[in-house]
This record gives sequence, structure tokens and C-alpha cells, in this order.
Amino acid sequence: MNKTSAFYTPKHARLISKSSFKFAVISILLLGLSACTNNSIKPAKPDVVASSKPDTKHSDDRLNQTPEALSINELKLLQANATTKGNWSDYLYYSTLLWNKSNQNEAYQNQLENQAWSIVNSLSAQNIAELENSSYPEAQAWVSLLNAFKGSKYQIKQSLMNLNSFEADAIYHKHLLPRLLAEQPKSKSIHQIAVLLPMEGRYKVISQQIRSGIMKAFYASNQTITLKFYDSSELANLEATYTQAKQDGADRIIGPLRREALQILASFHDDNLLALNSIDSHAFTQFSFKSSQPNLQMVKKFETAGFERIGILSNDAHSSLGKAQELNDSWIAAGHSAILSVYPDQKPKLRKALGQLIHENLSKERQNNLRWLVGRKLDYFPRTRQDLDAIVIFDNAFRMAVFRPQFDFFELDTPVFGDTELTPANFQAIKQNPDLKSVSFLTYPATLNPVDLTSKFEAFGWDSFMVSTHNDALQNGNCLTNTKTGILRLDGNEIKQKLVWAKYDKTGTLLEEQE
Repeated sequence: MNKTSAFYTPKHARLISKSSFKFAVISILLLGLSACTNNSIKPAKPDVVASSKPDTKHSDDRLNQTPEALSINELKLLQANATTKGNWSDYLYYSTLLWNKSNQNEAYQNQLENQAWSIVNSLSAQNIAELENSSYPEAQAWVSLLNAFKGSKYQIKQSLMNLNSFEADAIYHKHLLPRLLAEQPKSKSIHQIAVLLPMEGRYKVISQQIRSGIMKAFYASNQTITLKFYDSSELANLEATYTQAKQDGADRIIGPLRREALQILASFHDDNLLALNSIDSHAFTQFSFKSSQPNLQMVKKFETAGFERIGILSNDAHSSLGKAQELNDSWIAAGHSAILSVYPDQKPKLRKALGQLIHENLSKERQNNLRWLVGRKLDYFPRTRQDLDAIVIFDNAFRMAVFRPQFDFFELDTPVFGDTELTPANFQAIKQNPDLKSVSFLTYPATLNPVDLTSKFEAFGWDSFMVSTHNDALQNGNCLTNTKTGILRLDGNEIKQKLVWAKYDKTGTLLEEQE
């Protein structure tokens, strides 16, 4: 929607107090959790100059005077004529002029706001589109208010900020908006959480770990909430299982896990459901295990380090190659250079793969040409490329342990990075690994401070409990920081994670690395 940056106010109009609005917004937005910077982009507002003269296409409806010179009775007549003809842009314009001329009559101002809101709520989509494209910012401001309260609940905080910033002179800030905010449903106490997980079939092992993590988070809480677990293995019975959980008294639901299950429950539009995967839907909050966007964190770290040209190595498996291509595209989009080299996941030749990236083959060709020229055997050591600021490898820890010693062989001091695939499988049994010395990678906070958690899916289960019990705070712009899979924030209706950097030191001991 196009927004406007100008709002007509008659020359002698009283300034509108924002105190009641600010109090309402502050009380609804601020909670006692860590404030979180939202990365979503605020809608830009084009510069539009509001005219103080009536719209020429409706000039026959108005008296031959400047708007500020009209009396209250004359404005009421013009407002009534606009209502009769269905000229709602004119109606809102005259309502604003009446409101400003009635600055000593709070009751009448309140009445004007409520009448305008009632009318705007009753208009057709075509009428709303006409208001949105009106030359009057007075009319456009009412569309902004309508969209704020008719849109997704996940956008309400941003919408309120936009109203305060871009529609600060709108008349509804005095009485109507504080009342609408006060009428918003209050957060309900959580007494029972239902957990829907597939406890049979291919997801059984993962579900068991998620369940274990949820239970550990529950025992670390004040334990005033009842947990009930439901098997969601049979998709044909999923709706009945969901209904049963609600009938049993569930205030919140964690799960289901599979995307097919999420599609089935999307029609319920349950604000109290935390899905453990992601689909294209705004029916509920979504928390995917793969929502961390590590490529963006890598770009930030590399730019901070002053890198310009990086090499990227990846096997051709779908997961690894997809992440490698995301980093390649993000790095190039940021104005830098990247070289992506891919090797087969099945029966890979790792030394050859690294050699191709660092141009070992070109060095070998130069040696062969020189030997042919001089006619005798030469002592030879490959001279590889030195123009890469960093090398990022997308593969597992076993193969990284094969790659890393070759850097010493080629006398490369290029920094080496990996992603979450290097996260140890068992957090309670992390050993020294000299073959991974100096390798940095993105991982979960639980890797470095697991407490009694053993795996990444247990950490995911822990955080799903935390998100479910703090979802209202996340919707109000707060972050969850005492979590196991990363700092968590709500972006739209999706939970996003910020991972941490870990690094094996010179002895192969895993430590946290500062960004």
C-alpha cells in the first residue's frame, strides 16, 4: 500500500496530543524480556504533498471558500452531502476538518472518530481501494488503520509503529486507537500444552529426541503447566487428534512435525499452535529446525573480517549444495567474489577437490612444461593460488578432518570455515580433534553449553517449549536469549534463530569464538 508523508491540518487547528496513544502502545508492546531488533523492512512512504484545496473532481459538492474559512455548520452540510453521494474520501476529509474545528468538544471528536471507523469498516474492497488511492492523506490514514487491525496478528506491532510514524496527525489517535488497543484480547494463562509428534515410522527417533528436550525444559521450569503428548503418526486421524487435544483443555499446542500434517491443520488458523516445520501459510506460528539462515551470518562475519574473495567447496548432496549455493549467491549479491567448486558425495576424491579449488592442476602443468623445456627431472612442490581470503567447506566433520591437514601440506594459511554439519552428534561426548584445528563453524549454543542435553533435536525440543510459553512476548518484539538453538525472534509468523560461532583451537579443543 502506498503511504503518504503529508497530512493537511488547518492553520489554526490545535495540535493533537499523542500521550494517550503512546501510553497504550507502550503498555501493549513492552515486556520484561530482551528487546529484539526486527530485520523486517519498514514500508517506505513516497513524498506526497497534501493540498489544502478540495479535490477538483468533487468541486461541485463544496462551497466556494477555502476549507479553513468554512464554519462548522457548513462543514456538516458538506459531510452530509458526501455521505449521501457515497464520496467517502470527501467524507473523511470533512470529518477531519470538523474534528479540528471542534477542539474544545471532546465528546464530538470521539463521535466523529467512531462514526468514521464504523463507515470504513463497512466499505467494500473497491471503496477501500479508492480511499487508498485518494489524493487526501486524511482518507489514506484510515485505510492504514483498517489494515493494521484487519491484517495478520504477526504484523500488528509493525503496523502500530507505522501508524505512529507515518500517520501521526490522524484524528483517530486521540480516542479511537487507544480504545481499539485496549479492546485487543489479553494474553491468557497457560495451564496445559499438548504436544503432537509422530511416534512411529521414519520420524520416530527424531520425535523421541524432541520429546526428551521438551520434558527437560519442562522440568527446568516452574512446572505449573500440564504436558500431554499425542501420537500424530497417522495423518488420516490428525484432525481428530487435534480436536481431542483441544477438548482435553490444551491452551497451546506444539507440533505437528511433518509438513503434510501442517497442511492438514492449516485450515484451523490456530494462533495457539506452534508448528515444528514451515509451510506457505500464516495460519499459525512456525518454528523450523532449519530457520537460522546461516548464509547471512557468514556474510556478516566475512565482511567484518574484510574478506573480498572466498572459495566454497561442497559435495553434490541436495542439503550441502543448497546451502553452498545460498552462500555463493548472498556473497556475490553483497558485491564480493566467490568461487564454488562441487565434488561428488558418492566416492569423493577429497584431495583432488581441494586441489581443483586452489589450482594445484595449473601448478602441475607449469612444472611439466618446465621439465620438458630443460629436459630433466625437477624438484617440485605445487604453488597454489593465494587470492582467496577464506575457504568454506560444506560437508561433515569426518571429511573436514580429511580436508584440513591438506592445508598444512599445501602451506595454505587461508582461514577455513564450516556450517552446522560440523556440530558434534553427542553434546556430552565432544572430544579433541587435532585434524580440525583452526576450523570455525556455525552451531547451536547447546553445543558449547549443553547442560544435560545430548543432541541438536533435544535442543530443538527445549526451545519449542520455550517459544510456546513465551509466544506472546515474541509477538511484542522481544527475543529469547536463554535458549539452546540460538537467539530466537519472531519475523512475521516464523521463528528465526541466530546461531553462535565455534572454533577448534590449535590443540583441537572446541571453544566458542567471538564474532
